[in-house]
Amino acid sequence: MSKTKRILFITEGKKPDTKFVKSVCNFQSDFFSHKIDYEIVIFSTNIYFLYNKLKENQYEQTVEHICELSDGEFEYTSEDFSLIYLFFDLDAQHYKEDKKDKDVEKIYNEIYNKIEEMLNLFDNATENGKLFLSYPMVEANNYFHERFINCDSINLITYPVFSDVHFKDECKIFIKENGPFQIRMKDKNQIWLSLILYTTYILFYLKINSFIQEGTIDSKDIFLKQYNDFILPLERVLLLSAFPQYLLDFYGVERFIDNERLQMLLKNEVAMEITHVG
Repeated sequence: MSKTKRILFITEGKKPDTKFVKSVCNFQSDFFSHKIDYEIVIFSTNIYFLYNKLKENQYEQTVEHICELSDGEFEYTSEDFSLIYLFFDLDAQHYKEDKKDKDVEKIYNEIYNKIEEMLNLFDNATENGKLFLSYPMVEANNYFHERFINCDSINLITYPVFSDVHFKDECKIFIKENGPFQIRMKDKNQIWLSLILYTTYILFYLKINSFIQEGTIDSKDIFLKQYNDFILPLERVLLLSAFPQYLLDFYGVERFIDNERLQMLLKNEVAMEITHVG
């Protein structure tokens, strides 16, 4: 019997909300039921702390450090996993207190340097792992309405990097006003297909060359476009969740988006507009 192939998902926090992770795993099992031949293992930790531990120990194996952080609860070795993925929120709220005492430019430089270092380390799923960022948080999935992709133009949303209203609370307000799209869309697979389509539009809008030309997700390129086009000049981010990026990277855009739509995107024939909220 062949050894089970495993994929490691590393998410944030000691007690994270795992519904997004479970949902994406269920989508993979349901939508690609005849293709699944691996097991997904989920482990949650402070990714900043994990990165610093790897840096201190000259970038030893990610899995071995997770074993150390878990106090023996994580009983795997690097050989148990063929792929490693990390999911992290850009959420800058933890910088907010510092913002009172520091120059804004210094705050943004700090964000830039930390994220860039992490993306340089976590850039390969077969080595230390591949990192996908959510802007500002994974809950960007919740701030979605099918009208964003069903109107004459695609509606993309930005949110302040530093806001008096936490993004999770903004999502609750949005859901209260519009209802959860999980209720409007009874087909759970269609939920993810819509989010993947929306994410595809966002990546084309950001002009992510690796995605447009090769269909792969370059997390560093996405961060640089967000930083230079939205964070630095506008103090905003373009809402973008990590899990649709992962699905596009894992399976390729052609598995989800028909060729006619892709050709329209390549020819810049899809109208897109930006709405600033918050």
